[in-house]
Amino acid sequence: MASVEQPMLTREHFGRELRRFRELAGLTQVQLAARLGYDHTYLSKLESGARAPRIAFARQADHLLNAAGALLRLATGGTAIGVSAPGGLPLPSTPPGAGTAPSPPVRRIDLPAFGVTCPLHDTEGCSVPVPATGLAELLLVKGRVPTADTDTLHGFAVLLTTYLKADAEVLTGDLSVPVERALRGLVELIPRARGAVSAGLLRLAAQYADLAGWLRVKRGQHGVGMMWLQRAVEWAMAAGNFATASEVMTNMSVLAWLEGDAATALEHSRAAAEVDRGRRWTVVQAKLYQARGHALLGDGEGFTTQAGEARRMAERLGDRDRIEAPWLFGAEGETFIASHLAGALRDLADTTGDRTMAARAVRFAETALETLPTRMHPSRPLLTLRLADSHACTGDLDAAIALARPVMPAVRSAGNTLLRKELARLRARLAGRSDALSYGPGRST
Repeated sequence: MASVEQPMLTREHFGRELRRFRELAGLTQVQLAARLGYDHTYLSKLESGARAPRIAFARQADHLLNAAGALLRLATGGTAIGVSAPGGLPLPSTPPGAGTAPSPPVRRIDLPAFGVTCPLHDTEGCSVPVPATGLAELLLVKGRVPTADTDTLHGFAVLLTTYLKADAEVLTGDLSVPVERALRGLVELIPRARGAVSAGLLRLAAQYADLAGWLRVKRGQHGVGMMWLQRAVEWAMAAGNFATASEVMTNMSVLAWLEGDAATALEHSRAAAEVDRGRRWTVVQAKLYQARGHALLGDGEGFTTQAGEARRMAERLGDRDRIEAPWLFGAEGETFIASHLAGALRDLADTTGDRTMAARAVRFAETALETLPTRMHPSRPLLTLRLADSHACTGDLDAAIALARPVMPAVRSAGNTLLRKELARLRARLAGRSDALSYGPGRST
């Protein structure tokens, strides 16, 4: 029988192992905390055994420090990797000799993940089993109607995290078909569901529609993209999911920017800031888009105000913000903010002719590339083109060509409207030298 002191001993063991792996990696507490998006004082308390580790932290640290599951096993009380009960408590182990044969391992995914919280348990978290056949196959088998119950709700939530992960980490390929298929299957369940499950499905429908719209926008299919985004706002507001409504409105802002409508881009970003002021991350994100809108209109004062407020508020984000918007924390957060400011400053330099702004854009674009996490490698071509275009705005065309040329193969294969937009601007700025970045024989932008 486990003694009452075991949790403290487990904490201390975790702390010692965390320190050992950190030192093996040659990192200080401050450096590791920054890379993981946590305050160094939290890391210090973990290493001293004063605090129990969160499952999400243990998973991040395990991956970053190449601990091969050791840290995650300690954090879950010595259970199998990734297996934990709701609330992060370890699952009870099976008594020795029970049963006639060992059960096959079941992989589990812990929510929240990739900014998706459980529609039933919110930020408290839960652990969802993932069958070997895959979630999509389980939920969307042709000719089979899934039951509108909590298991199905959890399944659709976890499936959304896999799509979001793929969108962030894979440059090529079209996710819109499976995402829209999942969305339609989910929507068909809503009328048959009751109570919390019905509300949860509606909330997830808004998030799926947001992703579906964004995927269409990235492929240049703006009409279908806007249709899904509008539906996402309707469902999000009906479900009281104001954070998603804000997220959708920022995507609408990007769509307006792609279509050259700066005034509408600014209008959508203002709406995104107002819809959910109770969450700091939504306001931070919306203000970054507002800064971009002001820059597109040549309003330097408006850009400075919104960019400054966004950066100050980003320093005061809390634990809930970290769960719902992990892309605003750590190295990923530095990249996110720097890339937005680089784009806005480049746009401001473009509209005003101020090369000082272009030089500032270069510095922010360099920061975005320097802090870009490895798993976000699909963003490198976009950020590289943004840096190249910023150099072109300063008049340094040689630097622009030298930077952009190596990423051209990735741009050619991606089929991404955002990449094409950045490249088109750069090639127009290079004027007579645009042939240096051509797509290849017989092909044009």
